[in-house]
Amino acid sequence: MMVAVASGFCLVTLCARCVAVDDKGEVRPSNVAESVASVSAPTYVGKQVCRECHPQNFDLHQHSGHADTFSRSVDSEIAKKYAGKALDAGNPYGVFHYEWGNEGLRTRRAADMDQAPFALQYAVGSGRNAMTLLTLIDDKESDAAGIEHRISWFGSHGDFGLTPGHIGMTPQDERGLLGNVVRGKSVRQCVYCHTTTGTIVGTEIVDLVADVNCEKCHGPGSEHVQQARRSETPPPFSIGRDRWDLEAELQLCGDCHRLPRNIDPVALREYSAELLRFQPVGMLRSECYLESDGNFMCSTCHNPHQDSKAKSTAAYEQDCLGCHQPDSDAHVACSVSPTSGCVECHMPATKFEQGMVFHDHWIRIRDAE
Repeated sequence: MMVAVASGFCLVTLCARCVAVDDKGEVRPSNVAESVASVSAPTYVGKQVCRECHPQNFDLHQHSGHADTFSRSVDSEIAKKYAGKALDAGNPYGVFHYEWGNEGLRTRRAADMDQAPFALQYAVGSGRNAMTLLTLIDDKESDAAGIEHRISWFGSHGDFGLTPGHIGMTPQDERGLLGNVVRGKSVRQCVYCHTTTGTIVGTEIVDLVADVNCEKCHGPGSEHVQQARRSETPPPFSIGRDRWDLEAELQLCGDCHRLPRNIDPVALREYSAELLRFQPVGMLRSECYLESDGNFMCSTCHNPHQDSKAKSTAAYEQDCLGCHQPDSDAHVACSVSPTSGCVECHMPATKFEQGMVFHDHWIRIRDAE
């Protein structure tokens, strides 16, 4: 018989002969020196369990882009938009014809209509900016490989278009006519960042928990849940630690939203337009960050459970005024417009490929460039 008792932030699994149960039904170690028999690894419990105690954060998350970042095409409402359509990807790809089957979306090029349709397995991305289709393939060059399909759906303008990064791309082989072949770390990172958990094994993803849910950031919640259910005042659970600081938050968000170490040095130095997609990279160059003594972080402006677009521009500008108060000698206030227009001037919305829009998080005085 094995029983579990709470110990700090972890649950220690104890052999029954090492513990005693008192008259209140509470477990007590019979010998402290022998009490730590083994430590059970935490497991994933799912966001519905988190909802029991955190309904407000759960509801905010459900309306965010993080809640809809990955699915099988058969379960994707956006993937269904392709069915029955013929979409021209240009030379040398030509026209793709799409059909819906029991396993989801499939496609054939007009030049290959005599061949079996190609299955489009996964829908990657919420579609607020874009949704791209991904199919895992067997590949001699890598143990993990996939085809990033040529045509994506863009919520930015409500239509189909070339997948970001595919403009001017030349296929390297026949499979490349279906899209860009991504291998190794690149395709693993794609799955890693768009799911709570999942491992590519051959042409499937095992242990898949789709979307970026609670446990993607907070970690497997089984121990926390057990403690919460045993105690009226469970310890706090902030990403598995009792202290949270600037560096920890940057590493967490930047793990998927990118950090300078993930960017080509030339692009980083020249700050190419593509870097608008990677908000921490710009933020780390901002004086707001550099002069904050470790107090300016992603959550200074963003509620991590809430969709960023659910917050108004005026509310974001109130965040600016928290540090740039015009009537305080201790603050640096804008000399042009001290109480409004912060976002439009200092971190404007900028168009990227296919009409996608991102705010430049390198917060700066633009006229000084």
